[in-house]
Amino acid sequence: MNELREAFDGDVVDKLAARLNRPGKDRLAAMWEVAVLHALAKYGTLRNEVPLPSGRRPDVSFDNGALRFTADITVVSDEGLDDDNPYFELSQLIEAAKAKLGLPIGGVDLRVKSKRDQSARGIRTVLRLPPRKQLHAFVRDLIAPQLRDQMNAGEKLLRITIDDNEVGLDITINPTRSPYSSGGFAAYDAPTIKDRNPLYNALKAKAAQLRGAEGVTGVIVGDGDCTALADRPPHWAEVSATTIVEEFLRQYSSIDFVLLLMVRERPWSSHRAEPAERWVRPMLIVRQGCQAKDQLDVLFSTMLVELPKPVAMPVNAALRARETGYGLGHYGGCLMGGRKIRISSRELVEILAGLRTLADDGAKNIEASRRMPRQPNPAQAAFLRNLQEGRLPTVISVIKADENGNDDWVEFEFGNPDPAISPFS
Repeated sequence: MNELREAFDGDVVDKLAARLNRPGKDRLAAMWEVAVLHALAKYGTLRNEVPLPSGRRPDVSFDNGALRFTADITVVSDEGLDDDNPYFELSQLIEAAKAKLGLPIGGVDLRVKSKRDQSARGIRTVLRLPPRKQLHAFVRDLIAPQLRDQMNAGEKLLRITIDDNEVGLDITINPTRSPYSSGGFAAYDAPTIKDRNPLYNALKAKAAQLRGAEGVTGVIVGDGDCTALADRPPHWAEVSATTIVEEFLRQYSSIDFVLLLMVRERPWSSHRAEPAERWVRPMLIVRQGCQAKDQLDVLFSTMLVELPKPVAMPVNAALRARETGYGLGHYGGCLMGGRKIRISSRELVEILAGLRTLADDGAKNIEASRRMPRQPNPAQAAFLRNLQEGRLPTVISVIKADENGNDDWVEFEFGNPDPAISPFS
């Protein structure tokens, strides 16, 4: 952000900062935009939101002498499909209805049936659920009364099956399985129609944004949790991201290139004793006949080294982007050995400010946590034990996090029993 002020005026960066500070789905888009603009600024002159004859204001006007282009930056996710298939919202509403009936947390197995919608363009999978706007009434008027009746009848295992023209689901609730729940549903987010999916829709929207731009034009796409960009074996009926982009370029010949920025992960392995590694994998697809293909290849392959390494996969980043406040860092954690105790730096400051105690175990919602049964906090017990033995801290150190960390440790090292607060021996 600080370096971007050298490429743009303060107003551009201030707007980006405001978007990054505002919880919601646009926050992830702002993250990608900052990362891409910063990387491009290393290799040419940038201008932001230069007006086109159409009145539109694309994100990027780039010029390094050898290459000039106008582009828009976008993020694609499956949010629209999730809205049409509200499985997770239904599961949350069922959990809330259970709580009102006095049932313990978890113990739910929710299975949703699906249907295949066929059109002239192809087939897509849709879950058989009520529309999102009707979910509250559906649970309140249909699910909760059946649960209440079965509980009043003394049933130990609660079961509800609904199978009509619109809705198909099976709910089994076993209170003894608390606090764990399970479920299942067909994959509705795998793209099966090359011009009817979230990736194509996002590209199509940007084609309108770039209408009237002269010279080379393109779209830079960041992964915001989109199955079309995921790293997984494709289903036989699924269309690839490459196929989707090629179809888009065929239908919108005014666009010359699409750059996909996808996040990949090598999971943590206990055999290698290495943490998970994540990186950005680019895929550049250029319209046939575009004379700038070689220059685009060179620029974007070089630009890649300037992109920061992702610290989360898109699915988790999208969830965190919607949350207010900040992540918990080391909250609730502690490291102990010998006469040393480490606790979260941020948690310690909140404790000293009177906002929480160690017994809160780093809970984000402290009041809700205090209403639940709690186990003794090990760090608090260790501090108490040292105090009872008459030991006081002799060294207090800050253990800095690595470059991707968002919290430090504060380490307390205790000495021998101090006769100021303990008996002579």
